[in-house]
Order: sequence, then C-alpha cells, then structure tokens
Amino acid sequence: VHPRMAHRALASAWRVAEACSSPRRYPGSRRSPSLARARLPARCRLSRATVETLPSGWVEENADAASLREHYEREGWVVVRGVADAALVDALHAATDALEEEAKTFTRSRRHRGVFFETQSASGRKSDDAIRAGALRKIGSPSKRGGAFAALVRSERIRDIALTVCLSETNSTRIRCAVDQVNTKAPFSEGSGFAWHQDASFLKPLARCEFDLFGGVNVVVAMDVSDSGNGGFEVLGRTHREGEAPKSLRDAYDGAVESVSALQNVAGTKKKPLFDESFRVCPALLPGDAVFFHPMLAHGSGRNASARRRRIATLWYVAHREG
Repeated sequence: VHPRMAHRALASAWRVAEACSSPRRYPGSRRSPSLARARLPARCRLSRATVETLPSGWVEENADAASLREHYEREGWVVVRGVADAALVDALHAATDALEEEAKTFTRSRRHRGVFFETQSASGRKSDDAIRAGALRKIGSPSKRGGAFAALVRSERIRDIALTVCLSETNSTRIRCAVDQVNTKAPFSEGSGFAWHQDASFLKPLARCEFDLFGGVNVVVAMDVSDSGNGGFEVLGRTHREGEAPKSLRDAYDGAVESVSALQNVAGTKKKPLFDESFRVCPALLPGDAVFFHPMLAHGSGRNASARRRRIATLWYVAHREG
C-alpha cells in the first residue's frame, strides 16, 4: 500500500559549473535553491514524483509529461523521486543481505543457483581474486530468486514512466527487462569504481537487436542514500546523442578502471575525449529514488571512501511493439 502523504512534483535546476568545481575526481553536485512545481496528468502516474533537470531546460509550473520527455530526449536522463516505496526498499535490503550472506565465502566470481556473484578484486576485473572473501562488486540476475527484485522488475510504476516519458516516440507498448543487477559498494571500499561507459554496448545480441529496432531505457533505483560522498551514480548529460564509443572501450571494460582510463586519457594530446563531460552530474538520491537514462548515455561512479553503504538496483529494459 502506498503512503497517502501527498508528494508534490518538484523540478530543480542543477548548477553544472558547481558540480565540477571540486578538485576530487568524482565531485559532488549542489542543488539550486530555485524550485518549481510540475503537475503531471494522472494517467501518467507521475503526479507524486520529484523530477530533477538541468538549467538548460527545467520543468516549469504546470509542466506535463511532454516537458519531461523533452528533458529526457535532450539530456538523456531524468530523476524521479519515490519510485520504490519504503516497504519495497526494505525488502530489497533484506534480499541483498541474504545474497551477500550466501556469498560470504566466495573468493572468485561465480554463478550460484541462477545468480551471478561478481567479486570485487583490487583491479576491478571479475576474473581476479577478491580483495577478501565475500567482497562483492555486482550481483547479477537477483530477480531469478523471486521476491523483492522480481517485484521491482515487474513494477508498473517503472513501466508507466518508461513508456510515457522515455519511449513515447517509439510507439512501444511493452518492455521487457533484459538485465537486472545490484551494484554494491561497501564502506571504505578497497575496490575500484565504474569507469565511464555505455550500457547498450554490453547488451546480448537479441536484446541489442530489440534495442536497435524499438529502443530501450535503463533505470537505477537507489537502495541507500547515493551522492558524491559515497561513490554515487554519475551521468554525462547529452552523450547519448554522440553515438556509440569504439568497440575497444567495450572490450577493455571488465571493471578494470585502469585499462579503460588509459583509453579515455587524452591529457596532453590532441585526441578528442571519448565522452564530453560538460554536462556531468551526480544526482543526490534517497532510497527509492530512480534515475531513468538512455542506454547510450555515458555514466559511471567513483570509489566509496565513506563510512556508508551504497547499493543500487540496475534494470535494463528493451522495448517491443504489438503485432
């Protein structure tokens, strides 16, 4: 049962210059004090959502789903608050704790009872030994165990937002989840972050074909508070319009930030960067908040050097058409 408290839909501008002002590699973003309420049609089931946008086109008073679509199409991402309610977030925590307990003796990445446990190595490569027994980087396909993650994958709210805001131009009426996983970052993590990448490059052939034909959308649901202080999820706005990065980036990407960074490092050269960081943002997320983003949008995150946990559920959807 959803709480009856009325959540007003708000839209706030992000100051991109401030977001990149910190000397740290993964700086934080500050929120502008300016807020404008956005009213959305009831049929979109978005009237209780808070939507984050960039200064170049933020949602004005009485904005509808069309304004959200415009922002998503331009920037490649949008934040929607409270996509998962407190009860579901608690259930996701319990399910993740159970999976981590199951993997507490694992020292190498392995599949167990349908779920893939990717251990956290010092390099970030899933083929290397874990930094300690039970240290995890990702948990793949947790929905195969049913329960909370299966409920999240089937969420009507997520599907409504995906089809109404992110995929309206494709005329798609159905989506399926091609990938579901949990990205975990323990406190004071000794492991690596996630270098800039595009998820579309990692889709399996059938899902990639569906994406190319009908489109898709990816969703990150925060299970803990996520911000720049604990290795929060970051997006490079507008990079979804730049096309796909060279195959060499995908082939080098095995979680090994060092090898990927070598491809992306253009300091002191005339080589064009793989991704434009002009519209880089690290949204501050509360548990249950979600980032809807284009599968071609470059994104990543840094190490979690804080005393806080940072877990996010990641869902990759591809679209279908009837008939």
